[in-house]
Amino acid sequence: MSVDGVSSVQGFKVVGLKFKEESKGIHQLLWKQHSVRTFNAAKPVERTLFVVNVPPYCTKEAFKRLFSVYGKVVDVFFHKKPSSGPPQVAKYPHFSLIPPIQGFKVAYVVFSHPSAIKKTLSVPPSTVLVLSTKEHPVLTGVQKWHQEYNEQFVKNAKLSEEIKALIEEYDKKRAEERAAAQQEPDDEGWVTVTSVKKKKPQLEKVDELKKKKKKKKKHQLVNFYTFQHRQAKMDHLAQLRKKFEEDKKRITLMKASRKFRPY
Repeated sequence: MSVDGVSSVQGFKVVGLKFKEESKGIHQLLWKQHSVRTFNAAKPVERTLFVVNVPPYCTKEAFKRLFSVYGKVVDVFFHKKPSSGPPQVAKYPHFSLIPPIQGFKVAYVVFSHPSAIKKTLSVPPSTVLVLSTKEHPVLTGVQKWHQEYNEQFVKNAKLSEEIKALIEEYDKKRAEERAAAQQEPDDEGWVTVTSVKKKKPQLEKVDELKKKKKKKKKHQLVNFYTFQHRQAKMDHLAQLRKKFEEDKKRITLMKASRKFRPY
């Protein structure tokens, strides 16, 4: 039997866990072999141990060391809830929207060989593991907050590389979207094909550039909107009608004065 008189619960092996060797309180970890219907290469069933009731202070490095007594640990995954796949990993850590795991969690310990799983499932009920040792301490409290505070300060070179990679990925994505949009046919089934040619940079005078900008602005502002085109046509039609009425009056006056002889 284990420390609290229970060796297994609903198929889970119950093992004691101390934070430090001198700790009086004993926490209980529950684990069993990972089993899931959906296969995932990151968590092979025959080499993965599923652990629940994992305290918040447990780290990936501490778990690797803790379970290395049963076999070589390839990787450790933490989740808020059980999951068949690996956790989300931020490609750009300093611009990540993935929230950190708070509170108790579950863990998936992946070994290099299936024999390690057999060893973990055959541990004696009185087994008590120690998480933090003098050689490998686990930081908590003020020490942990101090470490997290120092990690907030990022080197400019590292941050610049991440920003550059993020901008390049964004530009590449936009270019792919534009290329895909050009290949989509319109309502009549036509596909727009365009070729982009890079222009060589030319040196021009400041005055010439200002003139070009002014001309471009004027050209863009004239009849830029649809309603402006419509209004221009209506104004032109009104002028033609006005001129037509004036011509009719002029012809009437000429007839009245007998100066108009069409034949």
